[in-house]
Amino acid sequence: MSASNEHPEVTKLQRIATRHISGIAAARRGLAARRSELAKLAAALEEALDQIVPAYQRHRIRRWLELAALLVLTVAEVIVAETVVQALGLTALDTVLVAVVVGVTATSLAWLVGHEWALTHDPRAMAAGRRSWLGVAAGTAGAFLVANLAVRIYYGLLAEQASQLGTGLVAPLLAGSLLTAVTAALMVVAAFITAHAETSKEADLRRRLHQVRRELAALDGRAGLVEPSPAGHLAVVDE
Repeated sequence: MSASNEHPEVTKLQRIATRHISGIAAARRGLAARRSELAKLAAALEEALDQIVPAYQRHRIRRWLELAALLVLTVAEVIVAETVVQALGLTALDTVLVAVVVGVTATSLAWLVGHEWALTHDPRAMAAGRRSWLGVAAGTAGAFLVANLAVRIYYGLLAEQASQLGTGLVAPLLAGSLLTAVTAALMVVAAFITAHAETSKEADLRRRLHQVRRELAALDGRAGLVEPSPAGHLAVVDE
């Protein structure tokens, strides 16, 4: 039978198959173009991160981890402060409130020290002529610790007098020094975390880079859909 007398349904089916394969090929080309765009965007984001992150802080602490760590350290500061505030003879609610104020103050001062330390090492802040408050922040934190030590020693002496254990200075000094050392250690950790935490701009770039990489991984996981189909498929249909 000649081609002109071919059954109409065969011609229709061939056209349907051709349109279907053409649509698949176009979709695959679109996915391939999208993957190429995402790869270029990921490279640009990585380059931008390399440029804005200081060379001495390649391993930055994530912003969410900084917030979580500061919250945990604040709770620890409150617990340490409560051991001294209890000696004031306040009500339970007032004791907790005062301890919270002391704990939040300790963490806030530590955050300020870490923040100012990071700014003193930022060339942009130095070029802009921004005044450094690191000395003031560190001095305030030191005064806070000295005041804590004095209060703890004072109320330690009062506790010894009330319990009639003597009025020696050694025990209150040791106890006060230990608690103040714990407070100082928690503040140092908080300041270190803040000083090495990423900025909001870095966090936005990392979030965007994570989204791009996740989309790239999804496309790579479907490599058979992205890769162009073999040319032989069209030949088989046309026969």
